[in-house]
Amino acid sequence: MNVKMKSLLVAASLLFAGVVNGQTVQQGLAQLDGDQPTKAKATMTAVVAATPTAENMYYLGYVQLRSGDLEGAKATFEKGLAAEPKQPLNSVGLATIMLANKNAQGAKAAFDKILLDTKMKNADVMFRIAEAYTLYEHTNDPGEAVRLIDLIPEKTKKPLTAEMNIVKGDAFLLKNDGGPAATGYEQSILVNKTAKAYIRLGVVYLRGKNYQETINNYQKAYELDSAFAPYYSRMGEYYIIFGKYKDASKLFRKYVDRSEATPPVLLKTAKLLFLAKDYEGAMDFTKRAEAGGARDNDVFRMKGYSGVELGNPTLGLENLEQMVKAGVKPYYLDNVYFAKAYQALKKDSLAILYYEKAAPEDTINNHYATMYTVAYGQKKYAKAVDYATKSMNWKLGKKQSLNSTDWYNAGMAQYFVTAYTPREDTLGRYNQGIKADSMYAKAIGINDKFAPFHLYRARSNNYVDFTGTKWLSVPHYEKFLTVVDMAKANKEQLYEAYRYLAGYHINSTKDLVKAQEYVDKAVAIKADDPDGLKALLAPPAPAAPATPAAPVKAPKK
Repeated sequence: MNVKMKSLLVAASLLFAGVVNGQTVQQGLAQLDGDQPTKAKATMTAVVAATPTAENMYYLGYVQLRSGDLEGAKATFEKGLAAEPKQPLNSVGLATIMLANKNAQGAKAAFDKILLDTKMKNADVMFRIAEAYTLYEHTNDPGEAVRLIDLIPEKTKKPLTAEMNIVKGDAFLLKNDGGPAATGYEQSILVNKTAKAYIRLGVVYLRGKNYQETINNYQKAYELDSAFAPYYSRMGEYYIIFGKYKDASKLFRKYVDRSEATPPVLLKTAKLLFLAKDYEGAMDFTKRAEAGGARDNDVFRMKGYSGVELGNPTLGLENLEQMVKAGVKPYYLDNVYFAKAYQALKKDSLAILYYEKAAPEDTINNHYATMYTVAYGQKKYAKAVDYATKSMNWKLGKKQSLNSTDWYNAGMAQYFVTAYTPREDTLGRYNQGIKADSMYAKAIGINDKFAPFHLYRARSNNYVDFTGTKWLSVPHYEKFLTVVDMAKANKEQLYEAYRYLAGYHINSTKDLVKAQEYVDKAVAIKADDPDGLKALLAPPAPAAPATPAAPVKAPKK
């Protein structure tokens, strides 16, 4: 065999091996994208065993790195570098580990040196450095990532691959620049339609609240690859937005079935189930994840919240306290769950303290309404009035309409503030009663068919009319009697209204016929007539006849 023929055969065999191994590497990367890290590692390990090149070692290290095995990745990259010092990808991998370890300055210096050494002619090197700048929250540099991706066609004369466009989209998404991010993903799809790109594009639309396009792209991802695990987690997150928690929970469980039940995936699923309000599922998956060695400080939060929601406030509180000790970044809902836990444990003062911390920061939930309930239950009526007022202001700030219950709650607290104002403070009682009257009037303005509104307005006016001579409560008791359901009415409340109106007609209008009507109704409820209403109506007894004077006897003569 001549030298030329031998060279051609070697070249052909190397080309064939490259194609096969390239496909296998792509298979491993696809498994990694599908949240199947163990399978991806097994695939890459087989690739390295078959063809132990420095490039293949890089991809094995890359899978280890992306799976969180920094020590394993470091060892693999160092092995690849030792095998082939001039292959720069393993140097890229080692610098990426610096980013993972929050050494941004060291990583940048290393990346810059690699780019200088390769003269920016290696498209794979530029791509993987750009990607590295998008991977870690504390050390990302999306601007540099975009710059490097854009330089690839110029410096290497090679077009951008589908994956390169995805990384460009990821970088713009990190910058919250939705338009260019969408363009990056769309360019990726033009090069090669993948479920990964469609899911990413759907995420962009989801952030922009274009829900129809979100679903359209998620559906295209499913049609391309129904086994692509991230589809199920993203669809579950979509359902959470619309409160479809049961549907979300089902999808998150399918996510585990189609990904890989590794401890990190179990922990991720626990967090997703937690977001879907599947607290039992969240606790179960957290337990399984921890048994496999996966844990992070967010576990304290999940256990804390879930414990409270599952009716175990003591367990919830223990985990919330551990969360604080671990230095987990505070979140406003932490205060809400501290409050809920203390409220369940009947420690209302502590509950109020945490609700007060949470309320100004929570733009979704009206905690002032809850604080009203707690304060009212504690008979701290002045505080209850304050919380009821803040609750209404919160609603108005959200462009929500106030309802009659809002005003009634405020009125009830204000009524008791009035009632507990000392009797000798007649002016104070008058002023407090006026406030209560106004609140009930607002409630009645919205709904005048609810009898308690009228009853308590009448009672409030009893305090306003502290001399008992103006009969201010008359129209309110009368309205109460017209709207109350007599078959279900509280007899004491009816008696109260009849007694007051009887007194009004006896003492003010002098309409004794009308007075008699109310007295009869009151006595029908309380036959013993404890307030002596009958006596008030009885005609005055006739004056006793004068005793005739004894005849005057004539004096004896």
